[in-house]
Amino acid sequence: MDQHNFYIVMTVAAAIITLSFIVQAAMFLFIYGAIKRLTGIAASIQAKVEPLIAKAEPVIDHVHDTVSVVKTSVEKISAQTKEAFEKVTVETRAIAAAVSASSQEITRLAQHQVEQISQTLDYTNATLQRQVTEIDSLLLRTQERFEDTTKEVQTTVLQPMRELSAMLVGLRRILETLFGRHRKPIDQAYQDEELFI
Repeated sequence: MDQHNFYIVMTVAAAIITLSFIVQAAMFLFIYGAIKRLTGIAASIQAKVEPLIAKAEPVIDHVHDTVSVVKTSVEKISAQTKEAFEKVTVETRAIAAAVSASSQEITRLAQHQVEQISQTLDYTNATLQRQVTEIDSLLLRTQERFEDTTKEVQTTVLQPMRELSAMLVGLRRILETLFGRHRKPIDQAYQDEELFI
C-alpha cells in the first residue's frame, strides 16, 4: 500500500509540474502578444509621423523657393529702381515723381509678399507644434497602456505562480516529513515529548 501511495504522490507531483509548464507557456504567449501589440502601436505611430514629415518638407521647400523668388525679385527691382533714379536725375522732376510712386508701389507689394511668407511660416509652425503635441499625447497613452499591461501580467500571472511555488514547497515539506529517512522511532519520539513537557 505504501508503494501505491508513493505512485499517487509522484503522479500528482508530475501533474503539478506539467501544469506549471503549461502556465509558463501561457504566460510567455501572453507576453509575446503584448509585445506584438506594442510593436503594432509603434508602427502605427511611425506611419502617422512619416506623412506629417513628408507634408512639412514640401511646405518648407515651397517657402524656401518663395523666399528665393522674392529675393531675386527684390534684387531686380532694386537694380531697376537704381537705373530709374539715374534716368530720373537726367530727365525732368516730373518723371522722378512718377518713378518714385512706382518704387513705393513695388515696395508695398514686396512687403505684402513678405507678410504672406511670414503668415505661411507661422501656419506651418503652428501645424507642426499641434502634430508634435498629438504625438506626445499618443506616446503618453501608449506608455500608460504598457504600464497597465505590466501590472495586469503581475497580478494575473506572477501572483498565481508564487502561490503555486509556495504550494510546491509545502508539498515537498510534507513528502519529506512523510517519507524522510531521518524519522525517529516511536519510543524516542515519546521520550522527546516527555522531556519537552
